[in-house]
Amino acid sequence: MNPCFQTATSLARAIRNGKLTSREATEAHLDRIERLNGSINALVVIDRESALKAARAADRTTAKRGTTLGPLHGVPITIKEAFDVAGLRTTSSHPPLKDNIARADASLVARLRAAGAVILGKTNVPELCADFQTDSPLFGVTKNPWDLARGAGGSTGGGAAAVAARLSPLELGSDIGGSVRNPAHYNGIFSLKPTEWRVPGRGHVPDLPGKTRAVRYMGCFGPLARSVGDLELALRVVAGPDGYEAEAAPVPIGPVPRLEASDLRIAVLESNPLVEVSQDTAKVVQATAKLLSKAGARVKRAAPEGFDWTQSWEDWCDLFQYLINALQPLEVRQRFFPMIASSDPSARSAARGARLDMAAFFAVLDRRDQAIRQCERLLDDYDAWLMPVMPGAAFVRQSRKEPLVIDGRPYPYFFAGTSYNHLANLTGQPSIVLPCGFSKEGLPIGLQLTGKRWGEARLLGVAKVLEKLLPPCPVPPALAQ
Repeated sequence: MNPCFQTATSLARAIRNGKLTSREATEAHLDRIERLNGSINALVVIDRESALKAARAADRTTAKRGTTLGPLHGVPITIKEAFDVAGLRTTSSHPPLKDNIARADASLVARLRAAGAVILGKTNVPELCADFQTDSPLFGVTKNPWDLARGAGGSTGGGAAAVAARLSPLELGSDIGGSVRNPAHYNGIFSLKPTEWRVPGRGHVPDLPGKTRAVRYMGCFGPLARSVGDLELALRVVAGPDGYEAEAAPVPIGPVPRLEASDLRIAVLESNPLVEVSQDTAKVVQATAKLLSKAGARVKRAAPEGFDWTQSWEDWCDLFQYLINALQPLEVRQRFFPMIASSDPSARSAARGARLDMAAFFAVLDRRDQAIRQCERLLDDYDAWLMPVMPGAAFVRQSRKEPLVIDGRPYPYFFAGTSYNHLANLTGQPSIVLPCGFSKEGLPIGLQLTGKRWGEARLLGVAKVLEKLLPPCPVPPALAQ
C-alpha cells in the first residue's frame, strides 16, 4: 500500500515491524509533495535533505539495536510554520520576521523528534495566525485540495491541506479561535484542541521572539491527522509541562476507555443564536445525531442553562484583543478607539480591547469563569457536546473586508468565522473534530465533540465510537492516487 495513504499509527507499526523503512515512507511523502504541493501550496518550507538524513538514522537504529526511538519512530510529519524548528525560518507569515531563523526547536517539536518523528517541512499560515483563510504575505495562498477556488481554513490551513492531500499523515497545529478545528472541517480530516495548558507553547509565534509573553490565555496546541488514534498518539507525545510555562499543569491523560455507543450520552447543538448554520450543515448534524441514536447512544438537544451566546463571543473576542494589544504603544492602540461605534462586533471588540482597561479585563475573566462553570455543568450529564465547527463548508476565497455569506445571509467576517469555535477556547475545554458528511457541492463538513476540561481520555473514547460509525477519512477526488 502507498505509504502516503496510511495513518501515522499504521506507518509507525509498519516501520516497527520491518514491513516498511522510514526512508521508504519519507521518500514517498517527499515525492508526493514534489508532485502535488505546487498547486495547493500547503508546505512552504521543505527540508528534504534533513528529512532523509533523519529517516536513514532511524533505519540504522532499528537495524543495529532492534529498537525504536519512540511511538513515532521513522514517521514523516509536518509542522505549522509558526513553531520553531531549529535551523529553519519561523516567520508566522509576519514580514518583519522574514529572516528569523530558529535557534532551537519549540518544546513540542523537540518532543516529536524525541518520539522518532521525521520532519518533512513546515506548512503555511496567515499572518500571525490571525485568520481562518491562509493567505500569507510571505508565502502566498494555500488552496483547498477539495476545490482549489476555496480556502483551506486557518490558521493551520497549510497543515490541514497537507494532511488531506496525503502529503503528511500528521501535523502539529495551534488554536486560539478554531485554528486546528476549522481547517480540519474544511479539509475533511480530524483534529484535537486539547484542554487549555494541557500542552505548552514555548517556541510558538505570535509571541514574538525576544518579547514579553502576552498570549497567556485560550491558546492551545494540538494535532491534525486522519484518525482518532493518531490524535491520541500525538497528544501523548506532546502533553505535559516543559518547565517553562507555570500554567501547564501535570495532569495525567489516563487510559482511553473502550466505549460502546450504548454507553454514551450526547448533547447536540444544531445551530446557535449568533449565526444560523447552512442547511447542509444542519443536515449533517441531524444525520450524525441520528447515527449515534440508532447505534444506541442517548442523544438529546441541549445547551448550558441560561447561557448567553452573545456575551460568550464578546468575552472571547475581548480577551483575545487584550492579549494582542497588551504590548502595543498608546499611539497604535488609539487608532482603534473610534471603532467603538462600528456595526461590526469584531471592530467594537477591538476598540474595547485597545483601551487596556484593567477593570474591564478582570470582568471578562470573571465572566469567563462563569461560562466555564456553565459548560462543565452541562457535561456533568453528558459525555460530549456535538455541534458544528463552522456555519458552512469551505467558501470561495474572499477579502476579509467582505461579509461571510451563509445560505444567502451575510454576517460580519470574523464574527461568523468564530461563532462556533470561540466557545471551547473561552472555556478551555478539549474539542475533537471528525469529518461527518458533505455539502451538496461535495465539500466535507466536520463536527466537533467538546468534553470536560482535562477529560481528553473520555472524549477520545467517545470520538472513537463515532469514528467507527462513519465512513473512512475521505480523500479529495482529484488526489485519490
